[in-house]
Amino acid sequence: MRNAFTVRAVLKQLPVRIEAAAAYGDRLLLGTASGALLVYQVTEPAGDKLPTLSLVDTKKSFARKAIEYLGVIKEAGVLVCLADNVVTLYDLHSLSNATPLNNTKGAHIIAMHTAVDHIDNIPTLVSKVAVYGKRRIVVLEWRNAEFHKTFEYSSAEKIVAMQFASPGLLALSTTREFLTLQLPLGQWDDLFPADTSSLRTLAGSFGAGGMYGRPDDGGRGPGNKAASPDESRLQQPTAAGNSTANATTSAAGAGGSMWGSWTLGLAGSSTETKTTISRMPGERLLLCHKDIGVFINSAGKLCRQEFAEPMSFMRAPSGITYTSSYAIAISSDAGLPSPQPSSASVSPSLHSKFNVEVRNIATQALVQSLFLAEEQPLYVFNGSGGKQVWAIGLNTVWRLIPIPIQQQVEDVLVAAQYDEALSLVAQSDNILESEKEELTVKIRWLRARWLFREQAKYDDALTEFTDLGATPTEVIALCPERVAGNLAEDISDIESDDEGEEDGGFVEETADDAGDGIETPLETSNIKPKPKQVLWKDALYAVMRYLTEHRRWLQRAMAESKREIEYVVRVLEDDDDDDDDQDADNESRSTGNRKTSSKPTSGRTHSDDEGDSLPHVRLKRLAFSLENMKIPVAAMARVVDTTLLKVYLECSPGLLGPLLRVKNYCDVEQSEGLLIEHKRYMELVDLYHGKGLYRNALQLLQAQGMAEPQQDGSSTSNNSLRGTFSTVRYLLRLPADQYELVLEYARWPLQTGLEREQLRHAATVEDNSTKSTTNGGESDDEDEDWPSPSYIVEMVFADDRPAAVEFPRPRVASYLRQLSLKLAIQYLAYVFDMWQDKTPVLHDDMVVAYLGLVEEERQTNERDLRRQLQQFLRSSQQYSPERALARLPDGWLFEERALILSRLGRHEQALCLLVFSVADLALAEQYCVDNIDSCANVFVLLLGILVSQPPSDIADNEAEHVLDGTLLDQDEIKSADVSQVDVEVARSKIHRRFAGRLLSKYHQNIPASDALRLLPSDMEFTHDMFVYLRGQLCALDQDMRVSNVVRNLRIGEDFQAKRQLQRLQSGYVVVSDTRTCPQCLKRIGSGTAFAVIPSRGKGPQTPVVVHYSCLQRQRSANPTDKSPVDSVDSVHEDPHAENDVTPTTRFALRWT
Repeated sequence: MRNAFTVRAVLKQLPVRIEAAAAYGDRLLLGTASGALLVYQVTEPAGDKLPTLSLVDTKKSFARKAIEYLGVIKEAGVLVCLADNVVTLYDLHSLSNATPLNNTKGAHIIAMHTAVDHIDNIPTLVSKVAVYGKRRIVVLEWRNAEFHKTFEYSSAEKIVAMQFASPGLLALSTTREFLTLQLPLGQWDDLFPADTSSLRTLAGSFGAGGMYGRPDDGGRGPGNKAASPDESRLQQPTAAGNSTANATTSAAGAGGSMWGSWTLGLAGSSTETKTTISRMPGERLLLCHKDIGVFINSAGKLCRQEFAEPMSFMRAPSGITYTSSYAIAISSDAGLPSPQPSSASVSPSLHSKFNVEVRNIATQALVQSLFLAEEQPLYVFNGSGGKQVWAIGLNTVWRLIPIPIQQQVEDVLVAAQYDEALSLVAQSDNILESEKEELTVKIRWLRARWLFREQAKYDDALTEFTDLGATPTEVIALCPERVAGNLAEDISDIESDDEGEEDGGFVEETADDAGDGIETPLETSNIKPKPKQVLWKDALYAVMRYLTEHRRWLQRAMAESKREIEYVVRVLEDDDDDDDDQDADNESRSTGNRKTSSKPTSGRTHSDDEGDSLPHVRLKRLAFSLENMKIPVAAMARVVDTTLLKVYLECSPGLLGPLLRVKNYCDVEQSEGLLIEHKRYMELVDLYHGKGLYRNALQLLQAQGMAEPQQDGSSTSNNSLRGTFSTVRYLLRLPADQYELVLEYARWPLQTGLEREQLRHAATVEDNSTKSTTNGGESDDEDEDWPSPSYIVEMVFADDRPAAVEFPRPRVASYLRQLSLKLAIQYLAYVFDMWQDKTPVLHDDMVVAYLGLVEEERQTNERDLRRQLQQFLRSSQQYSPERALARLPDGWLFEERALILSRLGRHEQALCLLVFSVADLALAEQYCVDNIDSCANVFVLLLGILVSQPPSDIADNEAEHVLDGTLLDQDEIKSADVSQVDVEVARSKIHRRFAGRLLSKYHQNIPASDALRLLPSDMEFTHDMFVYLRGQLCALDQDMRVSNVVRNLRIGEDFQAKRQLQRLQSGYVVVSDTRTCPQCLKRIGSGTAFAVIPSRGKGPQTPVVVHYSCLQRQRSANPTDKSPVDSVDSVHEDPHAENDVTPTTRFALRWT
């Protein structure tokens, strides 16, 4: 329990006996047994001072007999007084002008109600007074402060309680049942039948799940355990409202005994039966029979949704009133509650006296029990709309002063009853809506922290934080220091011992721990439940899910180009108290009590004079504020991602890669230290890459890749990073603008690969030893980590990824040429074949690389390399032949030189090289075939070279071949001594024989005029010459025949054109000054444009002449019309439009 009210006896030991009381505004009216009326003025001082009462008027002869009831209709200015069983109306302001109501004789029950009612759809202020006496109900009605009408209704049974549910519904109670009376119809309806089965059905019809909690937790939320019915009855109250515990009454447990007593009371009449009908906030009534009450709404229906269980009091109340949050009941018997069978074993120390009981209306929890020691209170009522609560005795008047709502909330929070605190704030009308909303958010904030820290309900807590819009730093601060870092809070009091754990200090729940925090029936409720063991591993998994979802939310905000996001931030208030106050606060927090400025008053009653001020409570749980603060999205993303990385390291290291390989905002310095500490080098590389720290990543990869394995076979680095493959693979991820970094760090994998190839090539592999056979598998694995240079070039440079395509190719080619000419040729070949690059510089580099490689491998692989070079020289048209010719070595590579000379158009020089230096006539013949398109007389040039002597500036290697017999026929070799053959004669014979073969084979490419001029006069007339001359003559004859045919065809075509022109010029139309357009019926003048169309009629066609503008309008209006107007043959404009010399003009016409 806790303190909701402070009770003070404002009037004590009055010389008169109080029989009735009423309050309105700042006035308190007391009716005495002698018929006098005492009028007091209530002064509400500011601050913590107590209210004071001063007697302002005394009406000694107000009534002839004892005043039994006083009621105020403030809106109508009427005071209702019941005396001598007759109701009398007085003017409220003057307390005079008595108007007795004779039709109310015998009255003893009065009910009053004022509300706004819609009469004929017009809002009307309606005040009603219901008077019961002699089984008759008289209802008086005022409308808008004017008396309207009186109604009378008869009752078949005796009424014991009565109250208005709404202006049109009156709730009543007999000794047997509850009824309703509809006004003004006078229709009676039974609410609760008197039979036992119906009452049990009513008790069991309350469903589970109310507005503030479940029935089994008393509406206090998770972790709050409800006391049993016996415990609820036997909770130890404190005098004058000071409570040391908090308990609720479980209606589920009370159903058997309490509803059973209700049934007995309703089944038969009993003089001991206590039935009350009391008004409650929110247009509800509390129908109470003995110690059980149920709520109905203004329509007379049970409030099943708002109140899942009936309200159970510890003792049958004799009077009930309300404030915005509490139901206050007084009981005439201040003794002990009747013992229940289950309470026989309860310690007698739990028994105590009380006569005032305060319960939370929403949760029905017992809040406070008071014992008014001066005398027994007779009844209790409220004033000023429930803001003033008065208790009346025979000679004493008590005032129940509410504790400030913030202090009450503080008390509830100390007991960890957060849902109780929420209901208290929601019902309170003593604070502004803005303050109520702020207080509600604070309580939810504290509840979320409590759920996380003490109840191990991590997902519920994080969902609450999300709904509140809390900044993620609030959640992060609840985590261990290894995760929260500088944001971590001191949680040593709840953090368990982690010694002996192998999973990073996480605590696992055991069977012994499962029972912690459960109270036994003998434990007092002021002791806070023992917090559950914090299972950090489960907590971190929940935090991981929370941060992941929040990270997605931040990404959506960034996608929407938001720079700042508004969060709710907790700001602690400054605490300037001294050390003693701080120690006292810590002590009070540890015991679950709140610190007050006065000493505990558990042994005193409120009848004692305790001064003129109220106890002051220091608020500690609510000593913070929640502010809406805009935080940059990037800054919050950095905190979230960095913390998520820490959580992954603790719980799920496998998720580090997916986090770091995408765009993230992890703090580099913190993340770098953590990843190195946990030896997560691959993830560190991903972090560097995501942050653009490419050099750092490459340095790490190189250091780890060059690490040597230790003697035990383990490596000082991660096995996946050893070798050059990891570096090569990472180079593929770099963008195009980092090509300088690629070239810098691709050098050591290429150089390492070249060195390994040289060592492998130098090693002698004469026989396969047993040792090499057994190590074959290891060598394969080693080669995977150390790729070859050609493979590296293929992966890094000769690749179709966008970065490789955008690399500066001349720079890459020069870089590779410095390392290896083969690598440069490999790269350039890919550039030309796949990317179709036609840059002359690259083609020149290719020629230079080939020439250099041919020079290096002249003795080993010369033939294949020269074949590749010749193929490139033939296919490429972009290299510079001048530069290539300048780089050719002297006395060598004549075929390549001939190919380059052909690009320069120096075919004669190229053919001389092929004939005399290369000494390959077939190659010279092929050269002529390849260049016939670019040089039509190339065969003539070759023919001239064959019949002439070699130039002096050409290396004559053909003579050596002649001497060797390479160019002689087999018959000549047999019939002559090669050493004695004249070289020039043999050469001339070979050339002339080859020239004859050229003449016969390519006679169409060698004109007779050129050939006959070049051939020597002593050249033998062979069969090849015959074939050549015959071909030339046949070609001349064929040319003549073709010329004749073409000439005749042209003559015929010219004749046809003349006939068609004559036919077209024979048609004409005559446009005179009187000719009109058939479309607009206007005259066709000589200066207007017109169109001529053929007629569709039969017989000779008569041309129709229309305005060209009329024709265009018709076409635009009917684009699909196929009329003759659409088949216009020609449009003419009068050439004499400017001069207008002749009235009639003739125009040529063409139509189809």
